[in-house]
Amino acid sequence: MTDKSSLNLLAVGYHTEIMEVVHRLINKHEGWTGTTAGSLLEALALLQQHPYDGILLCAGVSIADEAQIKQAAAAQNTRIIRHYGGGSGLLENEIRMAFFI
Repeated sequence: MTDKSSLNLLAVGYHTEIMEVVHRLINKHEGWTGTTAGSLLEALALLQQHPYDGILLCAGVSIADEAQIKQAAAAQNTRIIRHYGGGSGLLENEIRMAFFI
């Protein structure tokens, strides 16, 4: 189980305004570090450069893109979380459920 006080998360989504909000919401939690990728290529490059505890798949990420991201993250012990939108409470609960329940 991951220490809930320290999470390194990558959020991938293709709508800039939504990703700005997701970035802010993740990073407001003490110990949670969020990085965002606005394209599949950016996400794949970040996965090669850094280990992540979890990857949030956000607005616009297709099933085909999801498959490529999962393949790139397979060597890491990374949890994949599909984020469907909604308020800050939903995002936090999706992350907490993936790591702490």
